[in-house]
Amino acid sequence: MRIVNTNISWGYLSLIEIFAKANSLVLKYEPRHTVEPTRELMTIQYEENSDTDMTITFMSIRHLGFENMLCDYLIRCNIDPIMIPVGKAVMRKSNEQMEKDWQEHRRKIGLTR
Repeated sequence: MRIVNTNISWGYLSLIEIFAKANSLVLKYEPRHTVEPTRELMTIQYEENSDTDMTITFMSIRHLGFENMLCDYLIRCNIDPIMIPVGKAVMRKSNEQMEKDWQEHRRKIGLTR
């Protein structure tokens, strides 16, 4: 079992899972706690001598490392590079506020008056 302790926030798990699925990678993920109590980083595991291992090795050579490749992917997903180790902030809105924002957006794009 190969273990990669990344500096990627656990908050981007869904994006990393999409990347793994698109590249047919069989990965296991675990959160890793840091010194800061509000931050969790991602640990990725995969089997040695598997198709995943070979694919990651090939892709890592092209992208100068496995973690660098994942960070490049996140940047292409419009994640600010500074936010990769920090994570994303969850913004909670009430249903009324979301409806109000939606109606305002509809007016701006010309769907309603």
